[in-house]
Amino acid sequence: MKTKKDIRYARTFLFGFAFFIFSLSLLLFLLSNHKNRRIFIFPSVDEGRYVVEYRYLPMNPVQGNIHLFLDELLLGSGVERTKLLFARGTKVNTCFVRKGTMYLDLSGELLEPSIGVIEIKDGINLLKKNIHKNFFGIWNIEVFVDGKAAYK
Repeated sequence: MKTKKDIRYARTFLFGFAFFIFSLSLLLFLLSNHKNRRIFIFPSVDEGRYVVEYRYLPMNPVQGNIHLFLDELLLGSGVERTKLLFARGTKVNTCFVRKGTMYLDLSGELLEPSIGVIEIKDGINLLKKNIHKNFFGIWNIEVFVDGKAAYK
């Protein structure tokens, strides 16, 4: 039968080992490169289907989390057999959130006809869906093209 001393040594060892594992985990967490996991939904070449892509974006980028997300979304998918949301060259002019409403102004390149792009209204709806999936607290999204309302 084990003595009280043996039980005390075992408990001390287990406590020390748990403290070591906790310290190592904390150290690795603090030294790691923190990234946000974001979900991107792109239209598929196959009619009526979507392609879901996961990307890890850096935390606290210079331009802001939402702006970086929108830049990545406008660049398009890294997966084959997907369409773009808008024409190539479309950029975010301004983007800000106030009281649960996001105001997004996109460049005029959005209106240019292009191959491999979905309809503008469908692209705006998919853009809104992407934002709602990734950012909590944005209830309304107002989209403008060169300062004018995209559609009513």
